[in-house]
Amino acid sequence: MTALAKHSRFIAILSAGLLLRVVLAFVVFPKQGFSTDMQLFAGWATTLARVGPGAFYATASGADYPPGYMYVLWLLGNASASALPLLLKVPAILADLGIAAVLYSAGRRWLGERAGLGAAALYLFIPVTWYDSALWGQVDAVGGLLLITSLVLLIERQSEAAIALAVLAILVKPQEAIGLVIVLPVLVRRHLILGGSRWRLLTSAFAGAAALMLPLVPFDIGGVAGLLRLFHSDADRYSVLTADAFNIWALVGATPLAQIIGGSGGSWTADSLAVGGTTAFILGASALAAVGLVVAGGLLLRDGRMPILLGFAIVAFAFYAVPTRVHERYLFPFFTAGALLAAEFVAASAGYLIGGAGFSGLGAQIASIRLPFADLARSEMVVALVALGQTAALVALLVAWCVLVIRPRPIARAAKAPYVAWRPSSTS
Repeated sequence: MTALAKHSRFIAILSAGLLLRVVLAFVVFPKQGFSTDMQLFAGWATTLARVGPGAFYATASGADYPPGYMYVLWLLGNASASALPLLLKVPAILADLGIAAVLYSAGRRWLGERAGLGAAALYLFIPVTWYDSALWGQVDAVGGLLLITSLVLLIERQSEAAIALAVLAILVKPQEAIGLVIVLPVLVRRHLILGGSRWRLLTSAFAGAAALMLPLVPFDIGGVAGLLRLFHSDADRYSVLTADAFNIWALVGATPLAQIIGGSGGSWTADSLAVGGTTAFILGASALAAVGLVVAGGLLLRDGRMPILLGFAIVAFAFYAVPTRVHERYLFPFFTAGALLAAEFVAASAGYLIGGAGFSGLGAQIASIRLPFADLARSEMVVALVALGQTAALVALLVAWCVLVIRPRPIARAAKAPYVAWRPSSTS
């Protein structure tokens, strides 16, 4: 059997996912998307082609992305004015396909062909992913590809490559720093606590530092200090309870987002709002830090496929559900590791789909793109149900995490394949 025939079902799924995105991006809604961001991307691309990276941040208008994705825009910058709006969606669409390939390859190795196909199909066809890339023209899939590849490499004990990709993901979008909450404690456990090769911890640190600093060199951003200033400025830009994310903060304030979305009107509430003797911002940030510490602490006690994937899914979900100042797209990384979890556990598919409902708010941002049920999805009742459902899903994930970490390891077969989950059935 040829390699092509061996993977024919995956190729069919991948082709269908590509066809869906091509039809949406270039036939049904050509040159459409979230116009504000797409205009910025086009301007940055042409500026990079004109002045190069050495004068980019001093010249470009509204350049609030770190240099990682600017390399992609630099490649597109010489395209004609008519072709550039079409090309802007291509990197994210290709990244979608790359994520599906990583999910299929990893799922097939760890769990079998059916699980690999299921994970790839779940990712490719849940509306969140094709909406973000093919319709909205956003680039979350690029950082998502780096993060899920980092996790797979981490599970398979390729420490240096795992941390390098996790750091590169931050240079695409700073929100991808959630990957370090998983990578760092696992490396400390393996190479320090368990008495493994401490040299590997040092080489991993060098790999992460190189991945951080080398891409900054051509740009006039001011090195790592300038990058941190950019991150701080970006974080302060939307100091509101929620920037269109349907999380629990959508139900809070004098004019909650659920009412605004439902048609009552009003403006977003600042996250300086007093809540229980503190502010909403501090409360949300503290809760997120607590979740991160619980997950990181658990990974110091136990790692492997299931702890790494579930831990990342929890942190990614929490980053969307808990803090203030959150955009709906912050949930995107959850759907990468979530696809592998859902493919293995049928029950997890429900949580996967509940998370997908958090993207229901996107339709109103693109006036000319009207999808079925968009108005219903943006009613006050639906927003409230989604916010409460996602909060409940996060609690369920945290309970599952505690059970996973505390439950005794039932069998020693993991010693033969240390990157697999601790469940006996997972080694088959």
